[in-house]
Amino acid sequence: MSRSVTGDLPIEAEVIVEKLRELAVKHDIEFSGDVETGYARGKGFHVEYVVVGMRCTLTVTKKPLLIPWSLVESQLHKLFKQR
Repeated sequence: MSRSVTGDLPIEAEVIVEKLRELAVKHDIEFSGDVETGYARGKGFHVEYVVVGMRCTLTVTKKPLLIPWSLVESQLHKLFKQR
């Protein structure tokens, strides 16, 4: 089962992707992508993203069993509220 969340990006996609690359290295997460599509995988999670303009859809395709979907979705929604 997967879940998706869509929202407006708080800043330009280029800035976010660069920050994701840095965080992936720091936290030993596999990251591949550009300003349009990509994914992050590690620590029991697999998250894919698609960016169109300033809108982004995040899709969690895998998560640890002990973490409820409600927590995952609430944390994803928070990403779009940061300004």
